[in-house]
Amino acid sequence: MKRYARVIGVFLVLMGCAFHLSSAEEAVQAIPQGGDGEKDARYLQEIDALRNSISALRSEIDLMRREMQKQSTPGNSPVPLRPALTAWRLPREVSLCGEKVPLEIKSIWENMDREFLQSLNSEAQVLLWMKRARRYFPHIEKMLKKMGLPDDLKYLTITESSLWPYAVSSANAGGIWQFIPSTGEKYGMKKNRGVDERFDFFKATEGALAYLKSLYDEFGTWSVAMAAYNAGENRVRKEILLQGVQNYFFLDLPLQTERYVYKIAVAKIILSDPKQYGFDLEEKDLYDPLQVDRIQIELPQPLPIIEIARAVGVYYKDIKELNLHFSEENIPTGTHFLNLPPGTSERFWRFFSAWKRGPGGK
Repeated sequence: MKRYARVIGVFLVLMGCAFHLSSAEEAVQAIPQGGDGEKDARYLQEIDALRNSISALRSEIDLMRREMQKQSTPGNSPVPLRPALTAWRLPREVSLCGEKVPLEIKSIWENMDREFLQSLNSEAQVLLWMKRARRYFPHIEKMLKKMGLPDDLKYLTITESSLWPYAVSSANAGGIWQFIPSTGEKYGMKKNRGVDERFDFFKATEGALAYLKSLYDEFGTWSVAMAAYNAGENRVRKEILLQGVQNYFFLDLPLQTERYVYKIAVAKIILSDPKQYGFDLEEKDLYDPLQVDRIQIELPQPLPIIEIARAVGVYYKDIKELNLHFSEENIPTGTHFLNLPPGTSERFWRFFSAWKRGPGGK
């Protein structure tokens, strides 16, 4: 009989609020009694203790219910409750850049399922994807449309950097598109002591899309082009030649690259319909789209960023955060792109004209 009581107690602890307490009380009442008087007295004490535990748990549940009701009153949003991971299933069909992922092959389905579940389990990260996508996707989408490239390529930024503009990898890849210095310079991004244009979102986006287009032109599929973006075209060329295989899903590649396209596909699955997977944000919770006055300047001498900030009426920090490609306090001599807060370019040009005429500015 003591064993029965212990089982019920453990079951209550494990099941918590999901267990119907009245059923537990009925179970306690159903424990057989009789026999040895001393043993029965001990059993009755244990039963009383279990009844007290049930009563305390009931009180806790009532308290939780009242708190949740308070949160759901007019003027407050309901408490969001996401189902467990076991509630979600991969879509039966998945495509990326118009190319079908062969999920009918069990090993490929398993690879996709792993990335799918791991992403769903990273709730904070997915919420940040959603918020940042509102900031950066509009410009990427516009450029993709202008260049006639698949809209799905925007999800590559999720896997590369989670749209975190300060991102730097262990291989020294930098920015939202994660260019290494040599590839960045090949696609028009300057890097020197005072400037690293891999961190200029606009310049890097232009370079990344040009790079992806060249990779597609060479390899013929977007999945292999994306793999080459991750591992480098030389490595992918070598593996295709060695293995005699040109299908991404059947190529033996570095593990990071083997997971790469799956991760991009999962980002598309979730961000295309986040509510379906329990991620529900209101419009006001998303980050504002990135808007700037983007101008080109030619500097005969270094220009202090603090002077720009004063001239246009914002903080030094505001100018620095819009121009992560300038790593020092001064913009160095030469021709550069400068991002200004919306509506401030006229003020800047008035200042700039006077600055160039000033002492040493000719």
